[in-house]
Amino acid sequence: MIPHDLHHFFGGQQVFVTGASGFIGSHVASLLVQTGAHVRAFTRSIKGRRRNAIDWVEGDLLRRDSIEAAMKDCRYVFHVAGDYRFWARDPREIFANNVQGTINLLEAAKRSGVEKIVCTSTIGILEPGTLDRLATEERLASPSQFKGPYKRSKFRSYLEVKQRADAGWPIVTTLPTAPIGPHDVRPTPTGMIVVAFLNGRIPLLARTGLNFVDVRDCALGHLLAMARAKSGERYLLGGINLWLCDFLKLVEPYARHHTPRFYAPHWLSFLTACASETAAKLSPNRTPFVTRESVQMSRRPHFSSNAKAEKELGYIPTSSMDHAIHDAVEDFVARGLATVAAGRLRCHGTALQNPGDREENHETNRRGDYRLASGIR
Repeated sequence: MIPHDLHHFFGGQQVFVTGASGFIGSHVASLLVQTGAHVRAFTRSIKGRRRNAIDWVEGDLLRRDSIEAAMKDCRYVFHVAGDYRFWARDPREIFANNVQGTINLLEAAKRSGVEKIVCTSTIGILEPGTLDRLATEERLASPSQFKGPYKRSKFRSYLEVKQRADAGWPIVTTLPTAPIGPHDVRPTPTGMIVVAFLNGRIPLLARTGLNFVDVRDCALGHLLAMARAKSGERYLLGGINLWLCDFLKLVEPYARHHTPRFYAPHWLSFLTACASETAAKLSPNRTPFVTRESVQMSRRPHFSSNAKAEKELGYIPTSSMDHAIHDAVEDFVARGLATVAAGRLRCHGTALQNPGDREENHETNRRGDYRLASGIR
C-alpha cells in the first residue's frame, strides 16, 4: 500500500523519470502513476510505448539538449537509468552511460529549475558487509576494491552526484541492493542468477551472499526518498540477507533440479570467467556466461542494513522473497527465458496465496535491523 502522504506529495505533479523502461524504473513509474503524478518517461525509443498512463519522451542521456527539452516544466526528477552490466566489448560504453549520462542529467535539471532529484546508485559503492559488520551508508568502498567497469563507473557517477549535493543541490541518492521481481527485461545480473539456475547453468556454488529485495519495495523506497529525505543523504534500499545457497533453495521449487551441494574454488571460477569473456569477444552475438567482475564479487558476502532508511524514511519492506521469486520466475517463463518443472509454477503460486499453510523461514537477527533466513551457515 502506498502511504497517504505520497499521494498528497506527488498528486498532480509533473515528474520526470529516466530508466522507466528498465527494471527498477518501470516500477517507480508505475507507483508514481498510482499516486496521481503525471509521469514523463525519458527513453531512447518510444516505439511500441503506450501513452495512456505515462508520457513517453524520446531522447538520449548523452545529448544534454534532448534531456532539457524533455524535462521542461517537471518539478521532480528520478534518475533511475543505469547501464547495469558487468561486461561490455567496449567498457567505455558503460562509463559513458553511467557517468556522462548522470552529469548531463544533473546539469539539465539544474538549468530547468527542478525542485528535487533522486539518483539511483548501487550498494556496490559501499564497503562490503558481513554478518558481523553489515554494510551501511557511512562506509564508502575504496576505489581499489572495484575490479570491473560497472562498479567503477557507478562510483565515479556517485562522486559527481555528491560533489553537487555538497554544493547545495537538492539531490538524494538511493542504493538498491539486489532486486528481484517481474519486468527484469534484460535481465539484470541479479535476475540472471534465477534464469541460470532454472536453466541448469549453476553446477557449483560460490561462497557469497547478497541482500535481496522485492523490486516493488525498492521502488517504493525511491518515492519515500523523494518525499521524506533530506537533500545530500544516501539510503540503502534492501530486503533480506541471504547466502547464495539459501536463495537458490527458494528458487528450487520451480526448478527441474536441486541446489548444488559443492562449492567452486575461486581459481576455477576465475578461469571460467576469463574463457567466457574471451569467447564473447570473438562472437558478436554472444555474452559471457560469467564475468571476472562477478567472480571477484563472489569472494565475499554483501550483506547490508536498512536501519537508516527505516528510521528516516519509514522504509519497511513488506513483500516476502517467496512472492518476489515467484513473480520473477513467472515473468521469465512467460518471455521464454527460462523453463520450470511441469506444474510447479501454478502449484507453488497457489501455495503462496495461503501463507498460513507454510512454515515461516525468516527470523529476526539479534541486531534487529535486518532479516536473515534460517539455515545460514
